Amino acid sequence: MTDAARCANVRIHFLWRSKVISPFHAISRGKHQLSIGTIPQIVEDVSQNWLESVLSKGLRLPSFELHPLEANNSSIARLLFEEDPPVRHVPRSCVLKLCPAGHDFLAASEINYYNRDYLELNDAPIPKCYHAVWAGGETSESKGQSYALFLEDLSAGYTDNKMIAPTDAHAANLGHALGQLHAHHWGHDADPEGRHDLKSDFGGYLAHVSKGLDPVLHEMGDALDTSSRARLHSLFDTDAERILERATAGNGLTLVHGDPNPTNVLTCTTPRKDRPPLFLIDRQPFEWSMRVWLGASDLVYAAVPFWSEEHRRELQTTLLQSYHRSLVANGVENFSMEDLQEDWRICTCMAAFTAIEWGSDPKSLTGMKWLWEKQLGRALILLEDCNVGK
Repeated sequence: MTDAARCANVRIHFLWRSKVISPFHAISRGKHQLSIGTIPQIVEDVSQNWLESVLSKGLRLPSFELHPLEANNSSIARLLFEEDPPVRHVPRSCVLKLCPAGHDFLAASEINYYNRDYLELNDAPIPKCYHAVWAGGETSESKGQSYALFLEDLSAGYTDNKMIAPTDAHAANLGHALGQLHAHHWGHDADPEGRHDLKSDFGGYLAHVSKGLDPVLHEMGDALDTSSRARLHSLFDTDAERILERATAGNGLTLVHGDPNPTNVLTCTTPRKDRPPLFLIDRQPFEWSMRVWLGASDLVYAAVPFWSEEHRRELQTTLLQSYHRSLVANGVENFSMEDLQEDWRICTCMAAFTAIEWGSDPKSLTGMKWLWEKQLGRALILLEDCNVGK
């Protein structure tokens, strides 16, 4: 069959096209295979030839439709085959995610999130990954690599939380899900690729974030009083020393998600007994991100920058209690609720670092001010609530 004939079988719901990039290896969930294919930069470029090269080793696949989905830093679509494909590991409907080369993420982290790190965790709050296409290699060396994921299609029963105010049930489910993931890789040796030098990692993280401080202070102008400015400066001294000392003590460390923002949290709209009530997606750390760190930092990040202070104050206890129960239920020992509460208090500086980091990029400084200004205010309120640094 010619390329033109194959294209006739593909009903794509958009019109413009782009180029493809170099060959990559394909892997199925938990298994390394040697099939070779090419990764399109955008879903508009997905062809029958490419799907057959990476999914079925050239075996004829049914015709398909692609329905694009909203996404940042990637190209995503629902992939719907006309009938069940003749390969056992790929269903009739899935979500195809393409990440083109040149991004700032550590590509291997997301591949390993779906295909390695939690394969042995029962009822993991992670969508199934049916297939992945990427270059291979260590996470630390995978910055900017192009990759493709064939993920479970959750569009019919789940929604993100971008436009939904948090509730007590949501806070409980979120705490439980993060507890599951954190307990599965608990301790200083949490990363399957080896132990991290926390002092070096945090030094790199802090060096990157600190680039945003002066631009943020300048952009805020008279909207920030003298005491708030002094407090933000002190984050990089006393608060940084305190959190590093806490982390290097070794308790409370885990393989963190790093970005459980509301868009990356999918909530079940129709409860099902056979599926988790909540999924966490898109673990895409930057080169400067903390990958093994205090688990409480994920809780702070999930709640403080994106919830109003009223919701955070109301739901904070539920979030922490659910998380701690989940840790214990999943085998974590010698980590009390008091330990968690202290970790939360010490990790409050991470909420401010989240806002300040936007200032490290001139475009984000102005283009994302609508978000980071709000996040900065919420972080300062949290620091005051927790009486940190006084």
